[in-house]
Amino acid sequence: MDNKNNKLFLKLLLENQSRIHAYILSLVPNYADADDILQTVSELMWSRFDQFEPGTNFLGWALRYAHFEVLAFRKKKAKLREVIFDTPIFEQMLAILEDEMHTMDFRNGVLEDCMSKLDARNREIIKMRYSQDLSPKEISRQFGLTIHGIYKLLSRVQGRLLECIERVGRKEGLTHG
Repeated sequence: MDNKNNKLFLKLLLENQSRIHAYILSLVPNYADADDILQTVSELMWSRFDQFEPGTNFLGWALRYAHFEVLAFRKKKAKLREVIFDTPIFEQMLAILEDEMHTMDFRNGVLEDCMSKLDARNREIIKMRYSQDLSPKEISRQFGLTIHGIYKLLSRVQGRLLECIERVGRKEGLTHG
């Protein structure tokens, strides 16, 4: 893997590691076991990162590896006659988590679609605030606006994004109103 891919992998892993760990921990109640599985998942993803398509859902890709590693862990534990969860309960929990992940993926897709409808300046300001975690003061300096102006702009753009998301949700039957 080249240096550019190394940096991309580390960036994506660091951004998503806590969610991956939470997913594993929700299925494996022991912290040490969850940490071991996370380590294995990270190593597998690292070795297979050339199969990942940049721009697609890294978290979804990672959770597939986590899912299979949890299943392998459970199988190994079952051979050792250690019961973790009753299988039907485990399967039910997995189904619930997968539904939540699909909903989260849908919402992220809707947000991305709504973001793409913003003009370039507003999209950049939203990204600076929420992706780069810059303060309104820092953003105001970069755009030559007052802090008050940035707050008003953020509020207006957030309102537009919320309207767009709700409109799509109503169309898809996910929200009322």
